[in-house]
Amino acid sequence: MEKVESIEQLKELIAYVRNMRQGFVTNFYLDEEKHAAWIRTGGFLFDKYEDTVFLLFDHDTPDSEKYFTNMFYISTSEDAMLARLKEYPKKYIYDLYILDIVGRDAMCLPLVEKLKAMHGYNEMTLVRMTRINGILDERAKGENVVYATRNDVKGVNEMLHTHFDEQMEQLPLEEELEKMAEHKHILLCKRDGKNAGIILFDKNATTIHWRYWCVLPEYRNRGVGSELWHHLLWEGRDTKRMILWVRLDNENAMVRQEHYGFKKENMYDYIIKYC
Repeated sequence: MEKVESIEQLKELIAYVRNMRQGFVTNFYLDEEKHAAWIRTGGFLFDKYEDTVFLLFDHDTPDSEKYFTNMFYISTSEDAMLARLKEYPKKYIYDLYILDIVGRDAMCLPLVEKLKAMHGYNEMTLVRMTRINGILDERAKGENVVYATRNDVKGVNEMLHTHFDEQMEQLPLEEELEKMAEHKHILLCKRDGKNAGIILFDKNATTIHWRYWCVLPEYRNRGVGSELWHHLLWEGRDTKRMILWVRLDNENAMVRQEHYGFKKENMYDYIIKYC
């Protein structure tokens, strides 16, 4: 196992498998800004085989019981990847790996079942929902909503690690949060001069991706979530669509999002714990 040293090296590892021309399957999608931050931690590693590359991002949280590794694969086939994966419990028996299998259910389910037969279990399943954006005017902005700055990042980071599942939800690093603040992709709703709720999102020319939404318990049922939501709509006024991921077993959340115009897609994220 070796450290990933650069974005160029990541591109070379992807090309290594593609250039075999024997097939290409992966659950890794390069994001240069995000993965550069991972590289700088020193915890982004790779294992290279003749037909498969594994990328591993180690998380060593303050609570040692939460130590885990996000695992990504780049391979000529699912069978080749599974054959290599069988060697991992023998090499790193104490490690807990988290794999995301993303795609249409007919494509994902056979692989999920094979992983479950190999010491894995499906801890959580997310479904993607999409909303086609309309035209909004200035009044849709939240009056108490502001953009987070670098000075807010530590507080945002604390909220994420307190109210979200570190293993299941791929929480951003503090450096990533700093970049999101720089891009004005973190919204804060203020009450009495304090942070009452947050929304984190990504945005490009066509799509706004709603990533995390949190209202602190003491501020719930006080309009904080609604104000953040309407401001996010305003942020996406010049995009064509908004996407988010919802837990498949959270019927209340899906009903709520359908009320706001979201529709479920045949696109799933099966989150597998493998040990």
